[in-house]
Amino acid sequence: MKQNRILWKLSSHRPSQITVEDPEQLFLCVPLRSPLRSLRLENNLRNPTTWLVKLSALVITLIFSSPAFSQSRATISGHVKDPRGANVASAEVQLRSRSGIHLSATTDDNGAYSLTNLAAGDYVVEVKAKGFASFTSNELSVTRGQSLTTDVQLSVEAVSENVVITATGTAQRADEISKAVTVLDDQSIEAKREISLAESLRGIPGVRVQQQGSPGALTTIRLRGQRNFDTAILLDGLRVRDASDINGSAVSFIADLLPADLDRVEVLRGSGSSIYGTNAIGGVINLVPATGAGDSHFEFGFDGGSLALFRERIRGSGGLGKRSGYSFGISRADVRRGVDGNDEYGNTVGAGRWQFNVKPTITIGANFYGTISNARVNDSPFALSAAFTGSSQYPRAVEGSTFHSDINNPDKGRRNRMLVGSVRLSQQVNDKFSYSIAYQHVGARRRNYNGPGIDPKFAAFYPFGDFAFMSVNNGGTDTLDLRTNLRLGRRNLATGGFEYEHESIFQSSIPSFSSVNNTTDRQRTLAVFGQDQIFLLDNRLQISVGARAQSFRVRAADRPGFLQTVTPKNSVTGDGAIAYFIRSTNTKLRAHIGNGFRAPSLFERFGQGTFARIGFTRFGDPTLRAEQSISVDAGIDQRVAHDRARLGATYFHTHLQRVIAFKSFAVDPLGLGRFSGYVNQPGGISRGIETYLEAAPWRNADWRASYTYTNSDRFVPARGLQSEYVIPKHLFGMTLNQRYRAFLISFDLNRTGAYLAPVFENDFPYRTAELTFPGYTKADLFGSYERRVSETITITLFGGADNLFDAKYFENGFRAPGIMGRGGVDLRFR
Repeated sequence: MKQNRILWKLSSHRPSQITVEDPEQLFLCVPLRSPLRSLRLENNLRNPTTWLVKLSALVITLIFSSPAFSQSRATISGHVKDPRGANVASAEVQLRSRSGIHLSATTDDNGAYSLTNLAAGDYVVEVKAKGFASFTSNELSVTRGQSLTTDVQLSVEAVSENVVITATGTAQRADEISKAVTVLDDQSIEAKREISLAESLRGIPGVRVQQQGSPGALTTIRLRGQRNFDTAILLDGLRVRDASDINGSAVSFIADLLPADLDRVEVLRGSGSSIYGTNAIGGVINLVPATGAGDSHFEFGFDGGSLALFRERIRGSGGLGKRSGYSFGISRADVRRGVDGNDEYGNTVGAGRWQFNVKPTITIGANFYGTISNARVNDSPFALSAAFTGSSQYPRAVEGSTFHSDINNPDKGRRNRMLVGSVRLSQQVNDKFSYSIAYQHVGARRRNYNGPGIDPKFAAFYPFGDFAFMSVNNGGTDTLDLRTNLRLGRRNLATGGFEYEHESIFQSSIPSFSSVNNTTDRQRTLAVFGQDQIFLLDNRLQISVGARAQSFRVRAADRPGFLQTVTPKNSVTGDGAIAYFIRSTNTKLRAHIGNGFRAPSLFERFGQGTFARIGFTRFGDPTLRAEQSISVDAGIDQRVAHDRARLGATYFHTHLQRVIAFKSFAVDPLGLGRFSGYVNQPGGISRGIETYLEAAPWRNADWRASYTYTNSDRFVPARGLQSEYVIPKHLFGMTLNQRYRAFLISFDLNRTGAYLAPVFENDFPYRTAELTFPGYTKADLFGSYERRVSETITITLFGGADNLFDAKYFENGFRAPGIMGRGGVDLRFR
């Protein structure tokens, strides 16, 4: 076997030597002070036991290899006060470094905090307290043995400043970010009082949220005019998706995501594949878990209202000694009478995080997120004859004229379960080098079923009865993520990483007309990626460049013989961003260009199905290439009125260079006798403008507004570019929060413009009508009253309504809920 000998020259130290016998193996940079001067990797990832043993030995050596560095630790301490100088107790203090260190503390009754035994380096302090704007410090540089005092005065008349991680994978202040990112913290989510996480994201620039019916129905989140599976969902920076989903995305579980135990949600708009991999074409939504510290406190909540909706919640967090902290949340939502009086839905969500600080420079964190849901599902809307008789290319969607809305089906439904568990080890080896090792498992179980029952009111639409079936799709994803950060002087931070992902899909159908049933297909993905962040002109100029290379290995249960030797082609992406901050005017100019990609899902490679009057059908193509896009955006962010307001605008343009599409054909290009299936073809274009305003015009006020114009087109063979489905040209969102003493009022107004959507005919010749659905305005209003009844107990009463103006509208022909009144109570114990 050919060997590749590599010499690494680090500073003035003698070279370290690594012998590599396989180009797929992991490359590790040995730290300066590690006694590991020579590392020989003789087995590749096809022998994981040996590889993991050697990796474990390396990690143990790194942990105990720098005794000198453990001496002369630094300290950051201080007090947190309100605008009048009074101490703020129980404020959350988060300490982050660019190298990945994350420590937490809470202030005591005197408003004091202390973070001790810190390594020398650069840190950012973030402070949050209920009723105040979030505070983020300037970058703090501490040396060995230094004790640094940083007092914080929180404000009730300023826009919140948050540390952002998602833009580059490392901690950044808001004025350093060179990409378009919006942060929604737990206070903002709580004020909205939304049932689902997706509804909480309405109003963010460039975000289109669609819920097709009652709570629990199919819900999608589209960013910048892209498709519903072009949004990557992350949990604490690690990708969460359903390997059994048709497109390998998280779409099938978005409706079940509830805001349990979250610190905040970060939304990155624009390509993020160079850092986060597949599906990050339109952007990334990162769910950042809460981290516990200090005294334990718990919260119990209950609310109920229209649609016979009931919800119960439990949350808790705190410290376990001085080194460990925990946080958890459990939420249960039930809908017993949906929009049509049926459509029952039940969902239980559990989430939690545990963190243990072996040393201030070594942390171990574990996250958990799980959902178990059961929902009744309606039959899809269908087009009526008037949709095909007019002269308009895109007729107006009129219920009862051009389309019939969704139909109640008494025995059709779905049962979903998703369990996500991860563990991450992070260590700052010295003031220049750090690394993290993370493992995550995502298990998805989906069962879709339908019985022969028919609602008597709609029997005329089923002249041949209903087709009974049950399909099971189980997916599993195991991800190993290794990252290193190397500080090259004060102006350069280099990041390198390796990712190994193994995914599998089990498919079963009843009835089945094929011997190929109850099968499991698998795919392995290996990726290497790198990023370099450059800080110039006293950190006013930020430049980042990155790249990612991804390879695929597939194994199918029934792969035809002549395709056994075909290996899918690799995918390579790049990314670059720049930001310049003008301090004299508080102006930031930024630009971003990058590739996005989406790996073919296992269903697109090996998918099959069973249909009434057709039987067994194969769709997949194991030779598909990954989708690829290129996107460009440029924008400006401006602070005004002494940081009481922030506004900005961004122009974006995304071109889908290669996509995977489902297509009918007379001659199967694979020679498998398929009459339709997945193929590669050119994609469409999306361009537009995003604008936003965040303001705190007076005491305890928090205003947000956004407007997005999107012109999105999809590519249709023989027709060229056509308007993209579901994407409106105009989106407007506004959120007004006002606190007065113990009262809090939250008002949301979201306007979704007209959009195009396909609606299918339910009888021969099964035509497709492209209907224009009118725009709608959805307003939500909630108010709360908080009262402290003792030193340890606080009670909050709240009430309000979703869709306050009772707007009647349809999403792709599915009737949306009207006005929904709700009320409830929260109890907090500390």
